[in-house]
Amino acid sequence: MGRPATGQTKVMGFRPPKPLRDEFEELAAAEERTPSDALIEAMHDWIKKKRRERAPEGRPEGPRVPDEESDNHPK
Repeated sequence: MGRPATGQTKVMGFRPPKPLRDEFEELAAAEERTPSDALIEAMHDWIKKKRRERAPEGRPEGPRVPDEESDNHPK
């Protein structure tokens, strides 16, 4: 998978609890994925879930928020 060139996307940082981080990194490694790729996929999935929850009756998704250009999420 391609990655955006350095400096073209904003870096996010946070401090998850150690047990959560350890398990997350272990699972990502087991799938031969970087933690960054796994987090980007999780963010896409969470956004889709929230859009569905907010969608009015008859609409498949809620309001559209522009996606950050990313090759890191499976299409």
